[in-house]
Amino acid sequence: MVLLVAVELLSVFVITLIAALYLYYRHCFSYWKKRGVPQLNPSFPVGDLASAAWGKESVYLRLQHLYHKFKDAGHKFGGIYFTNGPIYFPVDPDLVKRLLVSDFDHFVDRGMYINEEKLPLSVHIFSMKGEQWRNVRIKFTPTFTSGKMKSMYNILVKISKNLVDILEPFGAQKMEVDMKELLLRYTTDIIGSTAFGVDVNSLTYPETEFARMVAMIFNSPPWKLLKMAFQEGLQNPGNIIKIAHDNKTVQTYFNDLVKKTVEYRDQNNVVRDDFLNMLMQLRSSGMQLPEIVSQSFLFFTAGFETSSSTMSNCIHELAHNQDIQDKLRKEIHEKLGRESSTYAYEDVLGLPYLDKCIKETLRKYPPVAMLNRICIKKYQVPGTDVIIEEGTPVLVSVLGLHRDPEYFPDPLEFDPDRFSSDNNVVPYTYLPFGEGPRNCIGLRFGLMQTKLGLATLLNDFKFLPSPKSPRHLAVDPSTTTIVFNILGGVHTKVVKV
Repeated sequence: MVLLVAVELLSVFVITLIAALYLYYRHCFSYWKKRGVPQLNPSFPVGDLASAAWGKESVYLRLQHLYHKFKDAGHKFGGIYFTNGPIYFPVDPDLVKRLLVSDFDHFVDRGMYINEEKLPLSVHIFSMKGEQWRNVRIKFTPTFTSGKMKSMYNILVKISKNLVDILEPFGAQKMEVDMKELLLRYTTDIIGSTAFGVDVNSLTYPETEFARMVAMIFNSPPWKLLKMAFQEGLQNPGNIIKIAHDNKTVQTYFNDLVKKTVEYRDQNNVVRDDFLNMLMQLRSSGMQLPEIVSQSFLFFTAGFETSSSTMSNCIHELAHNQDIQDKLRKEIHEKLGRESSTYAYEDVLGLPYLDKCIKETLRKYPPVAMLNRICIKKYQVPGTDVIIEEGTPVLVSVLGLHRDPEYFPDPLEFDPDRFSSDNNVVPYTYLPFGEGPRNCIGLRFGLMQTKLGLATLLNDFKFLPSPKSPRHLAVDPSTTTIVFNILGGVHTKVVKV
């Protein structure tokens, strides 16, 4: 009898708690309406991102859907909710420009998770705030010049040659290959060498310890997202980056890797043309070892998956557009020749049609399909009386802009000529690297390895469609990274040219 009463009381308590929480959320969901900001119909308990929160739809596709909801209703911006937290959601390109450039002083910070004491790998230029970010950005800007990129180019040529050797038997037998998986190994070797000074050689040996660490970073289980939600809350979507850093094994591995490499170079006077050497040179201006580790880790995580996905997605589109592929290969053969090991840095980066193909790939499949910021001081939305309060997260749907038929007709069609000189792309509708002071500082390196990788592959191989991959690649709805992750690999048939 006592047990029955206890169960009844517990049931009443739980029901009352849920009801109270529901009413509280309904109150939170009136935030934008009270301020005269257009909003939709957020649902308890995850707001406007329910389908993404439950793993049914990619957050990027959900934001694209919300983008069109507001735009089709004639709104230039709206208010959405992630759990019970309000988010400012501009959809008009002019408001996006103001956010990223004109009124940047109100939106300096990305709003990414950062904790120097608990998660030292999170303290890097992508997550840093305010003055700390400005100081590091000033130090880093000379590191990413064309001259510095050119100094690393020979490392990339060597690894690209290895990529061709690995693919050779597949091409000779006209076999199908998961280009996503292969090119992940390619960029792992490149970033491992340039960021950490380590010859990873995952192209030849996929099961190395370094590759295992990579898998731990980018293949976090969904329960980690739930754990983070309880610990940090998800009102700010930028907290999702914590997942990539919250692994003691990964932290210890990369800290020891960089520490031992730096010590070895110091003791043996080793100078290498790579990113780690550039960071070591910044010690004269006060950079300490923990900063070198975290910046190297960022360089790896930012350049590893974004470039590999761009290359594999481009190959997929070329496989389905043989006329475009033939035109691009002809440009490569005529301007660079048939010996890829002799391709010069300036010549590879100067191929106009290759540049268009990559831009079109980045439009259709932007590696980072949303941009996030935090309002750091009160901001009045231009032309309105609406005030965005300090601390409010901001999201821009890059995928929404890139696939908007008003700006890019037939958005799912792969058409590199969209980026011909006689076509005027509406400003701030194309944002694969962000824009303004906090744009991607490593874009030159990303383009260098992407262009060289594609030129090398297309010189030797022809790519054909595979029934294993859909015509328009689907986004993985369960991804816990900020990268536009393709579901199920990118399979293509490879033929030796």
